[in-house]
Amino acid sequence: MSNCEQDERDQELSDLDLVDSLREALSEANEELYEVKRRLREQLQIAARIHHRLLPTAIEHRRIQVDVRYIPADTLSGDYFQVRFPDDPSLCYITMCHVTGDGIAPVLLASRISSEARHFIEDEYCPSDMVHALNSFVYEHFHDVERRISFIAARIRLDQRTVTYSGAGHPSVLLLRPGEGVVDRLVSQHEVLGKSPTILVQEPERTVQMAAKDRLLFYGEGVLKGAVQNYASLEEDGLAKIITDAMSSELSQMLDAILDQVRQRDASLAKTDVALVAAEIR
Repeated sequence: MSNCEQDERDQELSDLDLVDSLREALSEANEELYEVKRRLREQLQIAARIHHRLLPTAIEHRRIQVDVRYIPADTLSGDYFQVRFPDDPSLCYITMCHVTGDGIAPVLLASRISSEARHFIEDEYCPSDMVHALNSFVYEHFHDVERRISFIAARIRLDQRTVTYSGAGHPSVLLLRPGEGVVDRLVSQHEVLGKSPTILVQEPERTVQMAAKDRLLFYGEGVLKGAVQNYASLEEDGLAKIITDAMSSELSQMLDAILDQVRQRDASLAKTDVALVAAEIR
């Protein structure tokens, strides 16, 4: 074998050794990546369980009935809601917060904002004061976070059957009057949280009279996007129509019917987060 042939042979062996070495390194890297993904998936599942357990479930109260539906498109979602009764037995607070984005960050931020809201509920803040305080909190600590943060708060006086609400860029609460077949929109008055030092408008909150059997429906943006093409408004053929058809059912059945109808109209809802809270006055 000539020197040239020997050199070529040695080069081939060297190349084979390099390929084997690269394959081994790639295999080790894939194993490490798989383990990182496994740990991350496990952490997300734990975070999802914690997040879900912090959300309210169905509530039976002598003056109000509440039911909820929470279906994240992925493991987690940036929706957070709460139903709380402070020391005053005639009061019930319902709040909902939504932070855009995927992963753990929106969940942490939404839960942090709702934690602040919980303290304001315990102190029996009016809804507009709650929005103002939360906006100041978000603006001070998170104004540089590139997330859209919406929030709405409702304070229900059970003895008077009134609801006072104040919203910051959140989808409207729907007031359902089954006896009349009417759906009214309780529209958010303010821009989203944290965009400016103050967001309250001239009439920062509104109070509406309710009657026995009237219902309030709170929902995240995922439901509305699945109901109408232009989710900024409720068209005749949109969510309001779906609810009008469903609101004669029992509260739990109404929520299921709404989800079924929305999914029939838009299969992409399976890829969006679903958050629904319904309350019926007794």
